[in-house]
Amino acid sequence: MPFDLKLLTTRADCDEVLDDLAAELDGYQQRTSNLDYADRRADRTQADVSGQVAGLEAEITAYTSILASPAITPSLRKLNETKLRRANDRRDNLLDRGSARSGPARFLAGVDGEQVTAQVAVLTDAQTQVTNHRSSLTT
Repeated sequence: MPFDLKLLTTRADCDEVLDDLAAELDGYQQRTSNLDYADRRADRTQADVSGQVAGLEAEITAYTSILASPAITPSLRKLNETKLRRANDRRDNLLDRGSARSGPARFLAGVDGEQVTAQVAVLTDAQTQVTNHRSSLTT
């Protein structure tokens, strides 16, 4: 996209604009790094949650099997019912936490990443145009 380079009449004007563009580009590049880090962290968290949920599913299965035994004592039944309830609660909490960065949140993070990528392209193009224009100026 061509910019109105006629507004820049001296090399000093170009230098000022190039400094500002470089600073803004640096901010967007930092934001890209932060988005990449957040995405990697979300992936690790999701994998960790999946592992914990699998472990809790095994616990739930074990407690359910114990509770299905006809020869279980009342105190053992009460103990295993409590453990089953807690395991179900922990699993539900993990599933809630794991879904917090899925679906809509990840979609919007992708949109944000595309916006940053587009802005970096615009800033880089502007730098190129100003640098080329600067070389055509005598003062």
